[in-house]
Amino acid sequence: MSQEKLRPLQIAMLFHNTQVGVVLFILPRTIAIHFGTNGWVILPIMFVIVTLNIVLINSVYRLGGGASVFTILKSGLPRFLLIPLYFVIGCALAMVGCLVVKQYSLMYQMLIFPQTPDMLLKLVIDILVFLLVTKGIYNMSKANVFFLTLTLLMIPFAFEIFKSFDPVRMTPFFFQEGKDMGRGLLKVFSAFMGYELAIFLFPYAESGKRWLKYLHFSNAFTAIIYLLVTILCYGFFSYKELTHLSFPLLEMFGYLHFPFAERVQNFLFSFFLLSILNTSAMYYWSSQTVFKEILPKLNWKWITFILLAATFAVSYIPKALIVVEQWFDVVTYFQMGVAVLLPLLALLALLLRKGKKVHA
Repeated sequence: MSQEKLRPLQIAMLFHNTQVGVVLFILPRTIAIHFGTNGWVILPIMFVIVTLNIVLINSVYRLGGGASVFTILKSGLPRFLLIPLYFVIGCALAMVGCLVVKQYSLMYQMLIFPQTPDMLLKLVIDILVFLLVTKGIYNMSKANVFFLTLTLLMIPFAFEIFKSFDPVRMTPFFFQEGKDMGRGLLKVFSAFMGYELAIFLFPYAESGKRWLKYLHFSNAFTAIIYLLVTILCYGFFSYKELTHLSFPLLEMFGYLHFPFAERVQNFLFSFFLLSILNTSAMYYWSSQTVFKEILPKLNWKWITFILLAATFAVSYIPKALIVVEQWFDVVTYFQMGVAVLLPLLALLALLLRKGKKVHA
């Protein structure tokens, strides 16, 4: 793997693009269903919760002196406990990378190529993901700068939508007519996921603690994007309309008309493939990093190939978008484990290591 170190701004851009996936197109509907009127208020609350979680990850980096999380864990915990833990985490991360592509493929088939098998689309994207991952994390971060720059070109289109924004549609009420807020919290939390992969990036970041601040910047930028998109949807459609729209953001862009382009929403959705590539690649890269600890003698590129092949076979099972969303609900619990339990285990390992030194 590349010995070059990632710069703070590269890390911020990398994790922002990892966080923002297909969920951006369905988040307003999810919030409207589960939190009701002016449900967008839940986003700043979730941002604070995620920020506290990032602080927990940062504390592992600071107390561990920038060492790899795997080095920290094995310094205080026995290997027979770590191997099954690594196996579960590695499988869960690979499945997230798989489901991100599966969800996008199903949506792309539905919107643009209804006669093309979704698994063929997924195969093409998986090949691109494999090529990206095998370039190593440093080259992935450089490619992401290009990806993110192109993706952000969608922002000017949003200014046209502001002409139809009406604050009266938002109503003066908050959190009324919402359903199953507990499940809604899980879904909104999953929309922010991606930052937890920072715990695998410790050895690749520039020395010092400056990059930790950029991780917070990345999360804040993601929260702002989510907030603007959701508020815009609440003011463009009525609350009742939002709950019945499959992809509110695409529906909103569908109202745009330019003399030089038709069906702008399809063009923008196709452009979003760049973000999907980065998100999936980051999860597969993290998964192979975990499995490398289990199989240190196996070449990491072969590990990546095996993970992609295995998850591709599994992806034949879910046939519909709603099933993929249900699978996402399950893997979100494992993502939460990586985000919360893994840093806590690392801190426990540091305490145990410190205790051993004192007794020695």
